[in-house]
Amino acid sequence: MSGLALRSLGDTHWESLPAVTVLVIRPNGWILACPFPWVVYSLVLTMRREVTPAAAFLFAGTMFLALTILVCAVFIACVIPFITLKA
Repeated sequence: MSGLALRSLGDTHWESLPAVTVLVIRPNGWILACPFPWVVYSLVLTMRREVTPAAAFLFAGTMFLALTILVCAVFIACVIPFITLKA
């Protein structure tokens, strides 16, 4: 999907895309490593006998924070090519 978005953005703009857009949107392996800390922490929580509410809220809170940051980064990377800068 990101390859299609990058191709579409590249077709609509005759100039080169900003580096931030290429870094975030280009299909590369960094996005596959994003959920790794939560997979490890979910395994740790599964091994515990009792899960405290603090541990559950920490897990959910950090997961939602990371998801929010990722969605905002993708949104900003997609919007940047359409912003016209006037000098």
